[in-house]
Amino acid sequence: MFFLFSTLMDDLITLSSSAFPAASRVVGFRGVEAISRLYEIEIFVTVPSEDGDFDLADTVGAKARLVLDRQDDLPPFLLAGVLGRVDLLHEFDGRALVRGLLVPRLWELRLSRHSRIFTGKSVPEVIEEILTDNGFTEQDYEMRLGAYEPEEHICQYRESDLDFISRWMEREGIRYWFEHTEEGEKLILDDSAWYPDEAVGIPVRYYPQLGHDRSAGASFRSFSAQHNSLPASIKLRDHDYARPNLDVSGSAPVWQYGPGEVNLHGERFFSPDAGKRLAKLRAEEMLARQVIYQAAGTRLHLRAGTAFQLEEHPRAPLNARYLVIEARHFGNQAGDMSSFRELLGLEHDDVYFVELRAIPAKTQFRPECRTGWPRIYGFENGVIDGPATTDYAQIDGQGRYNVKFLFDESSLKDGAASTWVRMMQPHGGSVEGFHFPLRKGTGVLLSFLGGDPDRPVITGVVPNAHTPSPVSSGNHTKNVIQTGGRNRLELEDLDGQQRITMSTPHTNSYIRMGSPNKGHTMIVHTDGPTKLDAGGNLDIEAGYQSGGGHKQEKVKGPVIEIYENTKNETVTLDVTETYNQRQHTEVATGQDLLVKAGGQKIGVNGGMGVNVDGGVTIKVGSGHALSGAEGADYKIDVVGGKYVMHTDQEMQIKSKAAALIESEDATMDIRSKGAMTLHAVGPLTTQGQTETTRILGVSFKDVNGDKTEFTHGHAVTVKLATERNFTLSAVANFALSGAFDLKVGVFVNVNASATFTFATGVKAEFNSTIDLRTTPMKIQNATAGFVFNSTGCFVINTMEMAFLGVSFMSRAAIQLIN
Repeated sequence: MFFLFSTLMDDLITLSSSAFPAASRVVGFRGVEAISRLYEIEIFVTVPSEDGDFDLADTVGAKARLVLDRQDDLPPFLLAGVLGRVDLLHEFDGRALVRGLLVPRLWELRLSRHSRIFTGKSVPEVIEEILTDNGFTEQDYEMRLGAYEPEEHICQYRESDLDFISRWMEREGIRYWFEHTEEGEKLILDDSAWYPDEAVGIPVRYYPQLGHDRSAGASFRSFSAQHNSLPASIKLRDHDYARPNLDVSGSAPVWQYGPGEVNLHGERFFSPDAGKRLAKLRAEEMLARQVIYQAAGTRLHLRAGTAFQLEEHPRAPLNARYLVIEARHFGNQAGDMSSFRELLGLEHDDVYFVELRAIPAKTQFRPECRTGWPRIYGFENGVIDGPATTDYAQIDGQGRYNVKFLFDESSLKDGAASTWVRMMQPHGGSVEGFHFPLRKGTGVLLSFLGGDPDRPVITGVVPNAHTPSPVSSGNHTKNVIQTGGRNRLELEDLDGQQRITMSTPHTNSYIRMGSPNKGHTMIVHTDGPTKLDAGGNLDIEAGYQSGGGHKQEKVKGPVIEIYENTKNETVTLDVTETYNQRQHTEVATGQDLLVKAGGQKIGVNGGMGVNVDGGVTIKVGSGHALSGAEGADYKIDVVGGKYVMHTDQEMQIKSKAAALIESEDATMDIRSKGAMTLHAVGPLTTQGQTETTRILGVSFKDVNGDKTEFTHGHAVTVKLATERNFTLSAVANFALSGAFDLKVGVFVNVNASATFTFATGVKAEFNSTIDLRTTPMKIQNATAGFVFNSTGCFVINTMEMAFLGVSFMSRAAIQLIN
């Protein structure tokens, strides 16, 4: 509710506010308003001292409206807002002099202090959110802005809402000013080059004057110009870590006659187009202040943010359209209150006077970047955040994290409180790197590039009660790296017990080195399978450093070794191999076994079979023997090939039991280039499966079941070195187709109970004495003659001898002995 107060009906300046008594009177005012700055109007009011209901504390924050109405054809001049401050300056002659500071509602935003994060929002959206949080409605502000890209991360850090939105509007070239109406002030945000006309819409006359020439009317008494030097160009540079090789820069010309260049790095942009846009804004910011015009006069309604037309200036080019960028307003109706007037120090005697600064309206105005950008030169605490509830790190394709900044007062959570933040690492490169992922809830410290709150980096992790350090007073001698899955690297530094342990809980796998663990200074263990894969050489040495030691391998399951190339094994001392079950060895092409000394012994406690598909050669050195099996069978099977035994010395085949040499499917030849002896202690039997069997040129023919024919086509010599007995148990026929030569070296005993029949002549030659001893013997006459020829004495010793028609003729004596 507004109350209009004035003690005189002809007061031109009045103040409407519920905060002051109705008997209050405006003495004067002064203040300044400018584009993109808060206006502050000092209003001096006298209040009757006897008004006891007036409480200064109640006036602060109250709405107020200052009105200057000359009661002519022009509309009243209004300044609306709220009372930001009220001071009691003086009290004299029954009246109190009070000063009230009229400011816009936006001024109240300077009283706040906030730290919060905005993500994925454009600058206008952030500004609108701030205004809404401070109670502004759509009727309190208007945005005349173009399109803006959303920002990944915007941080308000320990600054007022006013400073926060001011620095962003200044950066983006957004100007603001205020429209004043009876309802109050309205905030206008604009980024275009269009400027509304002042409320009157009539050109302002230039009429310089001296003294108080009131004939000039509402005009400018002075109009001056100030030209400033500017740089030739501006260049902005930055860096985009997502595209490190990209030239992230932008430039814009400023003044062709400028003496130098402005070159700035780290202006917070991430593409060349953004750099060009910002460089153009900064160039327009400088050009807006190249020429500044200053004017003074009594013309009303010349407000910051509006444009006016100048006329009647003797310098014709100056009669142009101008934009008011700053206006200083003065009001004076002290009248006869000289004591207050001197106290206030009002500069002008005119009821209203204005001093302004303006630029050509054809110039694109950009606010000056005067609000400081907050800097964070220390560290801030944060907590790793993310949209999901999981035991694993929630990072993006570049390894970045969502972080909840602890200074952020917003209620956003689950990854919405910040954009993706990189984490500093102790090592990195094109392919190399170092990164231990952080899980949700991990406490971190953050630093900021150049101190810019909008460019955070995770500096490191700090433990807390929920995420404690893996090293504490209980294990302070250890150095520990442990992941969320409890993969662990532990380095023990305790003197005399230095040890390194690397472990993972999966299948209880670990590597231990150093101070003995279970008697070993190096242990590699896993309850699961293990693979050792060497792309090059694999060298294992044991005992070379200590001068001794052993190697032990224990395998409970099957062992498979595959060597795709040659394998060489050298053992300096004895080798013992024990196989408790069957051993199978398969060689694809060939095998060489060389025992240089000491011999070789193979013991088999059962049968042994050697199957050879090709030839077998066994060579035994001179003076040595090849021995067979002891107490067991010895069998050689040759399938699909020949079996050859060869020696250049004597060869013996002996058997203490029965021996069998058998050819099952073909003939068998036993050949000797020299003499061959068949010797049997018992009977010697030769047997053929067919009718005729040939042995050494002699044919044995089985005539019937009890008769065998012995035939030899050549001379046969039978030599008997000692006594030999030939026993014929049945009829035996010896058919000699040629000569039969029987030579007996010592004694021949023929015991025959058979009949010898000679179809042809038989010649028996005895080179020594022949002794025939027999039981009664009968010599029958043959079909041919029977001749006894002896070179010595022929002796017949018998009891009785009968000759049946036999004629004897002897060249020597024939001795018959009885």
